Amino acid sequence: MPRDLEADQLIATIKQTNNGLVRFKCVGKITISNPENPIQSYRMAIAGRLNDHLRIDLFAPFGGAAGTVASDGRHLFLVLHASRDYFKKRFGNGSLRRFVKMDVTVGDLLELLVGRMPLDEELVPRITSGKVSDSRDVCLVNRWGRTRQWITLGANDRPLSAKWFDDQGRQVLSFVFGDWQVIDGFDIPVRIDLTAASGQTVSIRLDRYEANVPLDDGLFAPPPISS
Repeated sequence: MPRDLEADQLIATIKQTNNGLVRFKCVGKITISNPENPIQSYRMAIAGRLNDHLRIDLFAPFGGAAGTVASDGRHLFLVLHASRDYFKKRFGNGSLRRFVKMDVTVGDLLELLVGRMPLDEELVPRITSGKVSDSRDVCLVNRWGRTRQWITLGANDRPLSAKWFDDQGRQVLSFVFGDWQVIDGFDIPVRIDLTAASGQTVSIRLDRYEANVPLDDGLFAPPPISS
């Protein structure tokens, strides 16, 4: 396919967002909801190291640990403290579908948590509109010209939101960055909202964010709960 040079440059700029941010830790809140179940909210602590090391510790509303989801790049871990269950599986493509019921990977989530847009390197970018009200759109298409990702950019071409589509053009996932905070010179979202086609939503609020802090490898491979 012929290249859109303006779109190529725009995507190159997006890729450089917070380029020096490779490790972080923070606390915050995660809210999970879907049309069939009550809303669940947890306080949480997150640590991450790009591109595949992640740990999320969830705390029960009335205190105490509720669960841990982690990845050390080789395995995915799930620890449920109330039932003392412990699951460990090969990393594969790093999909978190089993945990959050939506098609998002560890790498995707880490990119979002450092304020960057997850991008598919095999797709070709196209500018889809001129600047309107300080925002513009760019889409990523496959070799047949079908849109697989639609990105909306705000002032200074900062990513604001995106939608993902399957091969049939059906929307499967979307996300929105909400508000921003500056941490050690990096622009970090205060809120990230993910929505799947099923209606499942995951909202993450980031507080007390620390950039490029030292993180021990053992943090990302939680052991079974001792008896």
